Amino acid sequence: MRGGRLLLEAKESSLEKILIAVRAEVKPQAAAAAAPSKKKSRPSFYPIPILNALAVRNFRATQTIPLAVSGRHLPLVYRIASGLASPPHNKALLIFDMEHRFDATRLTCDPADLRHIHVHRPARRAVAGGSSPRITPDRLRELVASVENWMSYGDHHSGDREFWGSIVVGALGAGDVTAAWRGWLRVERAAVNGFPITFGVREAMADREARQEAVDAAPWAASSRWGDFSFTEAHPAASSEETSTETRQT
Repeated sequence: MRGGRLLLEAKESSLEKILIAVRAEVKPQAAAAAAPSKKKSRPSFYPIPILNALAVRNFRATQTIPLAVSGRHLPLVYRIASGLASPPHNKALLIFDMEHRFDATRLTCDPADLRHIHVHRPARRAVAGGSSPRITPDRLRELVASVENWMSYGDHHSGDREFWGSIVVGALGAGDVTAAWRGWLRVERAAVNGFPITFGVREAMADREARQEAVDAAPWAASSRWGDFSFTEAHPAASSEETSTETRQT
């Protein structure tokens, strides 16, 4: 199953174990050279043209760079990750799955490209409470920076690819994309027409399978104050799939 191997290989460990392992693999001289890392001065590139335009508008208005996604954010995460790893972009990227809800089987890139999407999962008890404390924003930023440093200087199978950046699912405060409970871009399922008023119970029951298929095939709708667009979860062969409705800034 596409993505199944990636899902099995997803790294799940405590924050401390992840940091220790990463620091051990990165050459000290490389880590020292990367220590004063420069902050990005412009939004990242995304494999959806209209999304790039909205990110630039948001940056000009708010001076904030990360793409912050709320609502039903996972379909857009799958789409972005699949698009970045696939030709013509051929990037390597990190996914930090803080919610343990990221499903790699829903990625739609080829198996050869899937292996360049690196998924890290902090142990569940560190996320949901228990004997380990919750991960603070500062600690999360430390984790993301350390693993990004490993992607740039460590010994791994994606060394021949350009490292794009990080997507953090389920937390705020770090990453090029945050997919959590707050964000300037909201994702919801696009509306599907309901049953006609004249439909009776029998007609509705007979038609429910077809309606469910229509719901499953419906695109997703992303909306923001800067504009809206619709997309499908699968990475398309052509980049002309999205439809957009841009709004003027007032």
